[in-house]
Amino acid sequence: MEVYRITREKYAADLTGEGARLYGGRWNRPGVAALYTSEARSLALLELLVHFNSAAALKMKYVFITLTLNEKDVETLDRKYLKKGSTNFNDESLWQLTDDFFINKNILALRVPSVIIPQEYNIIINPAHSKMKHIEIIQKENADIDMRLVSNI
Repeated sequence: MEVYRITREKYAADLTGEGARLYGGRWNRPGVAALYTSEARSLALLELLVHFNSAAALKMKYVFITLTLNEKDVETLDRKYLKKGSTNFNDESLWQLTDDFFINKNILALRVPSVIIPQEYNIIINPAHSKMKHIEIIQKENADIDMRLVSNI
């Protein structure tokens, strides 16, 4: 299966999840590494726009990274875990789920519903998993962000 990540060019080869480990995210508490990807480039871009709503940040150079992983190594999380209408970023219950899947169940990746488009999914990858060495970057391409998307920021 292919998944997509959008990142600044200088981090294109970094699959350690270090940024998420340092700062945390919706699905990982600070201290737990996670690599955030999406099933579509468009969703990855929307996630970037929502989380980095700074015109200056979005004028930097970004790239799309295409990764491959085995779908058998991906566990799907039911939508019921996302509270309807919640955009809360620091949700202990979501962090606990990821801790459970990554640490206790030793899962490589977790398919989670997007808060932006609940019918679409992000894939949260566990960089500490032993199968991480099988994940490959198969493509890197410029992510030319249309500035009309950020003109109101």
